[in-house]
Amino acid sequence: MTIDRESIAAAMGEALAPLVLKNATVLNVYTGELLESDVAIRDGIILGVGRYQGEREVDLSGRYLVPGFLDAHMHIESSMTTPARLAGEILPWGTTTVIADPHEVANVSGLTGIEYFLDEAEGLPLHIYIMLPSCVPCTPFETSGAVLGAEELLRLKGQEGVLGLGEMMDYVGVVQCDEEVHRKLAAFRDGIIDGHAPLLTGNAVQAYRLSGIATDHECSREDEVLEKLRAGFYLLVREGSAAKNLEAILRAVQKNGLGYDRLAFCTDDKHLEDISREGHISHNIRRAIGFGVPAVQAYRMATLNPAQIYGLRQLGAIAPGCRADLVVLDDLERVKIHSVYCGGKLVSERGSAERLTGAPCPAALLDTVKVAPVNEQDLRLPLGRNPTPVIGLIPGQIGTSCLLEEVGQEGDCFQADRVYQKIAVVERHHASGRVGVGIVKGFSVHGAIATTVAHDSHNLIVIGDNDRDMLCAIRELCRCEGGYTLVQDGRVVDTLPLPICGLISDEEPAAVKERIADMTLEAHRMGVPEGFEPFITMSFLALPVIPEIRITDKGVFDSLHYRFIKN
Repeated sequence: MTIDRESIAAAMGEALAPLVLKNATVLNVYTGELLESDVAIRDGIILGVGRYQGEREVDLSGRYLVPGFLDAHMHIESSMTTPARLAGEILPWGTTTVIADPHEVANVSGLTGIEYFLDEAEGLPLHIYIMLPSCVPCTPFETSGAVLGAEELLRLKGQEGVLGLGEMMDYVGVVQCDEEVHRKLAAFRDGIIDGHAPLLTGNAVQAYRLSGIATDHECSREDEVLEKLRAGFYLLVREGSAAKNLEAILRAVQKNGLGYDRLAFCTDDKHLEDISREGHISHNIRRAIGFGVPAVQAYRMATLNPAQIYGLRQLGAIAPGCRADLVVLDDLERVKIHSVYCGGKLVSERGSAERLTGAPCPAALLDTVKVAPVNEQDLRLPLGRNPTPVIGLIPGQIGTSCLLEEVGQEGDCFQADRVYQKIAVVERHHASGRVGVGIVKGFSVHGAIATTVAHDSHNLIVIGDNDRDMLCAIRELCRCEGGYTLVQDGRVVDTLPLPICGLISDEEPAAVKERIADMTLEAHRMGVPEGFEPFITMSFLALPVIPEIRITDKGVFDSLHYRFIKN
């Protein structure tokens, strides 16, 4: 908006503002005060906070007015819906801005996937900013559908909506001075660079911060929280569907008498049905208040703090010159949302959501599941020793334990049962025929469960207690061009197709939510313990940068020592 005489006159109270929100209790995030005020708005920008008259007035007596919420780090793909449709789901929860890292679609389809998200974001009431994926592939220990080096990323640097470099997961490459990793860091050092370094400690933390990385969203222990804050990192406080570190971070901060100014909320990976049940960033705020965080500080972590971290100077506050992204609350402590304004326009009232449509999906993002024929021989797992390495699941966490246990066998091969089950990752981008096979403990499914959502390279991952059902699940995902599937006794129980990159549905969110809810219940009926979200838990078992043990299409991987494990 151009600051002209009309704007100044309205700010001075000498002329009517086009829109005035009257008599609200306004949260000033700069001072921590709650003040009864009017907010004058023109062309989506706040002209002033005080006493104003407007051409149109909305009386907010008895209600609170706070800045729109920002999600400091998230993957749109984890909602399994398009950016436009996701906007319609999270705007009613007060989230008006997301900072998205599209490394899921990038790992499948490279720059085409990122450009699709940028195109889709244009014209939406939800503000979508992009952090360019730094690790495509995540590591050299897996096979992705694309490879993005510094040269490719620089093509999008400076484009409207691009803020910086996304989470640098290859922390080994950072501290060991990998040439290509540092080429990317150098290219984006003039902006913001996100981090991802679970359990990194000692001098490695110092070197990681020295490299220009500013944030981390993987803290899970008190010592890790303190070490990273002391090194100057901003910590992103995450409450997703599978990974949750809000309690660990807040407890560490409170126990040690630290402030909240270096913290910001994020969701990272959150499914539609969890958003519908809990909310979005509003859930983080409510949880933080429940843990004893003063309400003003909790709202700052959702507004001013992330805006300042990412250099979004017009966001995160209710003040002159800020964008009029505003949330009207009936209750401050319970985060009870009445209505939401984005750019001064009412976009949701009492949970209503406008149906939003975006850019057409490029053909290059379809038909991406290319799997060579897989047979029972490919799923055999010879046991070189017993006890043997096993992936141990941890309820409520995406981390795993590396176990050494006695498992069942038939001849010289592993034999799955209800305790120890077979897990396989099938390369699905280039039809190479490569299959990594291992053992997982704690899933307990009777039959097979499979998906092409397998962070971060998104190959096809399957878990089962028998090879016949596992092969049936693999064939079903090839048939539907990716998605989720459940198989039992040689029969497909249910399937959710995700035809866009094998990650995203082309259906309406309501249909996706209903299908996921039904399939989750069915997975638990088939034996998956209640402590696990079946598909999300499985999707992270292929991510080799999360401790302690993972599996990729190249085999079982020791994530602590960055080496493959032999049975």
